Amino acid sequence: MIQEPFQRRNRHFEMVFFSPFSSAGERKKAPSQPEKAVETAHQPEDENARSEKLPAPEKGRGPITHCDLASLSSLTLPFESDPFFRLRPPFTKEAAELSMELAQMTYTLELEPWEQAGWNDFSIQIDNSLKSGISHSDAASGEAMRRIVDAWKLGTAKAALNAQNPVSQVLSTLRQRERSDTIKAVCMAHPGENGQTVIAIGFMGTGKRMYDWISNLRFSTEEGFHRGFYQLCTFFEESVEQIVFPATAARQGLEKLTLGDILSDMRSLRSPYRLWMAGHSQGGAVMQIFTNRLIQHWGVQPQNIVGYGFASPTVATGRLLYDPASYPLYHLLNSDDLVPRMGGLLHLGLCMEYPADDALRTAAYGLDSLGINEEAYLRLAPYRDAMQDTGSVLTILYAFLAALREHMEESEPGKRLEQQRLLSWLGKAMSFAGEKASDGLDWALQRIREGYEDLMQASLPTRKIHTLIGEFRVLFREIPLRRILSAIAELGEPPHHIMREKQPGAYAWIVENGLDKLRPFIWVKQSAKLPRRSYAEGKVKAVAVWNEYPVRVSRRHRRPARRMEPRGILRRSYSALRRR
Repeated sequence: MIQEPFQRRNRHFEMVFFSPFSSAGERKKAPSQPEKAVETAHQPEDENARSEKLPAPEKGRGPITHCDLASLSSLTLPFESDPFFRLRPPFTKEAAELSMELAQMTYTLELEPWEQAGWNDFSIQIDNSLKSGISHSDAASGEAMRRIVDAWKLGTAKAALNAQNPVSQVLSTLRQRERSDTIKAVCMAHPGENGQTVIAIGFMGTGKRMYDWISNLRFSTEEGFHRGFYQLCTFFEESVEQIVFPATAARQGLEKLTLGDILSDMRSLRSPYRLWMAGHSQGGAVMQIFTNRLIQHWGVQPQNIVGYGFASPTVATGRLLYDPASYPLYHLLNSDDLVPRMGGLLHLGLCMEYPADDALRTAAYGLDSLGINEEAYLRLAPYRDAMQDTGSVLTILYAFLAALREHMEESEPGKRLEQQRLLSWLGKAMSFAGEKASDGLDWALQRIREGYEDLMQASLPTRKIHTLIGEFRVLFREIPLRRILSAIAELGEPPHHIMREKQPGAYAWIVENGLDKLRPFIWVKQSAKLPRRSYAEGKVKAVAVWNEYPVRVSRRHRRPARRMEPRGILRRSYSALRRR
């Protein structure tokens, strides 16, 4: 009778604790009744239903903030100083609102408000499927047929995003054993001021499908970045010559215009293009790595880029980077959110952290009553607070899963079956995520150990893990597993959302109410030590560092640019040099 609520809570645990780079999903309030407390599980978000509950915005305005989606002046402002001696795009509320709308739109694929605001040349990539050049021309000739074709393209993209076919799920999961390809992105263009054209790229966070989570679990490194995120980025980069802008090309008198052409033109400081990017969670991670590749491998001028991430994970080790803080990116982070604390060792760009307070928690978390989960919630909260970086996250996660495995082995047969049902998702997800393994927990423990050693260049802290395992043993004996999983979900999910049902989630609330409380910080590399956070103490005079380390564009990306200027700001990575 209660198997179905258990299964729903299992998926909730899957997305929040073990694979924490979750989507901007909605969450129901936890009721006070014991029987209903288990049923507060995370449900896959019905974005269309949610959009009907929100107040209907005027045409051409964002559904969350009601900002004007055609007002782009905040994205094209000249670079200014920041408190850390770096030049970067000015941080404005208008740009933050626009970026949040773009990040959320990647989950819904609701393009109509953007089309009404004058955006065109839509391209939608879902995994290895690309629908490019979706344009709604005002020309009467062929307009009816064009709209039919465009509707079909958008419909197929939405179907791919919400695929539930079991065969397709299994085949797609098997495909992830070799390389992560579950990239989800939306590209579009809008004529800007002073002859500029704004090119927008929104990167979506982790989706609803089982195999969408696999890239988040690849904690090992590749080219100095989190391996899973790096693979998603390079998979998207392979599509730049297939992403086309027919309406923009026609306006400029060109036969064809691709994203690759635009990126090549952006090597010039006088380029007519400005690239604007945004992403939530995993999308913010991909945005960072893509920016790195644009600057160091394509030679794109940083002054032609602006990006905003929300709940962005850390992505880089810092070993192949000269100055991680110099990238023209902002990251809005909730201090209660686990996701920005993990992934790699540091962010690229400037982080803007909101110190979570009662106002945010009351307005956006929806934790009015925890019911029977309250005890588990309070006992697990210190472990959440102790997860301050990827190393500590992996350490605690390893101990939790090791203690869980022991607990299941020691349980009575009937209880063990119930626990296996609770964690049935784990064996399915893990068995296809890498090498073959008969036991999902064993596979997970092995991957965590390998990822920790690769990222931290050290072994897991054995003594610390033994202590934690002992603490979790006591927890499992005193509190039922289903309540522990429910409490983990309540700890991890609400601080991570852009939107929740009928009202703003944590990040929507921060953008609308908390920008004046943001605390800027950057990551500073230390020799023979892990990177550290450096918080701003006041405004300082800017120092122009952008052209101190010129970039050598890789051979595969060399093409004639319309106007060439000195290239780049950062030196090329050692790995890139080796490829030459």
